[in-house]
Amino acid sequence: MKIMLLFPKWTGEYGIISHFAKKASTWPPLNLAYLAAIAENKGHEVKIIDGEAEDVPLKKMIEQVAVFKPDIIGITATTPFYHIASELAAGLKQRISKTPVIIGGPHITVLKEQAFGPFFDYAFIGESEVSWPLFLERYGNGKDISSIKGILFRNGSEIKFTGNSDTIYDVDSIPFPARHLLRTNKYKIGTLQGIKTFATIMTTRGCPFQCIFCSTKVFGNRVRKRSPGLVVDEINSVISKFNIKHFIFLDDTLTLDKNYILQLCDMINKEKIKITFEGSTRANLIDEKLISRMAETGLIRISFGLETVDAKMREIMRKEVPLES
Repeated sequence: MKIMLLFPKWTGEYGIISHFAKKASTWPPLNLAYLAAIAENKGHEVKIIDGEAEDVPLKKMIEQVAVFKPDIIGITATTPFYHIASELAAGLKQRISKTPVIIGGPHITVLKEQAFGPFFDYAFIGESEVSWPLFLERYGNGKDISSIKGILFRNGSEIKFTGNSDTIYDVDSIPFPARHLLRTNKYKIGTLQGIKTFATIMTTRGCPFQCIFCSTKVFGNRVRKRSPGLVVDEINSVISKFNIKHFIFLDDTLTLDKNYILQLCDMINKEKIKITFEGSTRANLIDEKLISRMAETGLIRISFGLETVDAKMREIMRKEVPLES
């Protein structure tokens, strides 16, 4: 089958500050690249359009999709631009009405039926590396998909939910993202060492903390780690294929397991891989020794949120980071 995966352009709605919004938010849609890799491994033809990075407005995107003539269309969206994804789905249905449109991402995962608008035929809830290839196989062969966990679909006027998707415990089994389907030269970020072309990468999935402002619905609270050697292999692959040497680690809490990060740093240093990188963590999960070791490996920026110093607010938001060390 021919599969089209879409990340809609959304920063244009910010008017005169859209230029700055775009510079701050043009990141590779890694989720789509993962799904593309799985689909390609099953023999499907896949194309990704990142409307933000490629500066493709909705009308032009719809025309590009129509030219490609896909058998399936997938759209991803977070909460701030979910309405744009819905508008895109409506336009696609008007242009190529018989092609099924799938929605995925954190917004639909959290709200499920509440966000399952009339122009979406299917929705993937939570992690989709198991449900996605099963869906492609059954849909492509005209078989029933109702027993595949993690899917919303329509049965006439009724919305059906097949139940939460299974947690993927063997994260090493997930193929490297299909970055060759992205315009990798378009993803740049400002650093103290100048503007760098970057790639995003993950070493773990899940976060054990319960901050109410952060969604853990997609990956859950159980932390699952990739083999450090496999992460190093992916880093080497990105360097050799795309000549990208700056990485943003997308882990919810990069330094959650200090020994794991130190092991990863040791392997990078042992192989003499020259990179720079950055990521996010919690303020109480770093120390001078750890940061020093990470800096020797290429760390140039670490981010963490303080949120508030008001004790009551911290209790309400379940931000369990002590203010005093």
